[in-house]
Amino acid sequence: MFFQVDYLSLLRAIGFAALTILIGYVAGALVKRFIRYVLTKVGFDEWFKKFAVGKAILRSGYVASEFFGLVISWIIYVTATLLAVAIAAADLGITAISEPLYYIVSVYVTGFAKAFAIMIVGFILVDTFIGYVYKSTELRSEASFLTPVAEYLRILLYIAILVFALEQGGLNVSTLYILLTPIIWGLTIAMIVIILANLVQQVIKK
Repeated sequence: MFFQVDYLSLLRAIGFAALTILIGYVAGALVKRFIRYVLTKVGFDEWFKKFAVGKAILRSGYVASEFFGLVISWIIYVTATLLAVAIAAADLGITAISEPLYYIVSVYVTGFAKAFAIMIVGFILVDTFIGYVYKSTELRSEASFLTPVAEYLRILLYIAILVFALEQGGLNVSTLYILLTPIIWGLTIAMIVIILANLVQQVIKK
């Protein structure tokens, strides 16, 4: 009787896990199709190509609707797979497996989705702001000084958004701060050198 109960419990756990995975993969496929359909209909692909992040996605071989549909569907797939294993382990009483998997889903998978959304919205806002900075001048002499400053601001704001997104996603970014400090100083020095070079060039032309 003991072995029979274990065998039935194992079959039940496998059944629940398989059902969870099946539901997750069907839901992910439907969500991907829905996102691609809606974003294509509203003209999101053309609008998103105006931004640097949109151009980067396009160079990777995807239009925006395909990319976002793919990312969201994979979040659903991963969540369903982890939950399936966690449910099966919990049903069998293996808390050493189920509890860490529940934690991964609640913290890291959810955190990734949150960080991804923050980065996309943040990058769009940064590109919009830098676009207005470029539009603030029409003089070529001013543009030669404005370009390095604008691109310097773009990179700094990208870094700030990346760090903020990862932090909101539940990751420890203290080590990242240490790694980014010399990079930021290098970018600052490069910007100053470019501005000074442009200034010298303008003086020589006069």
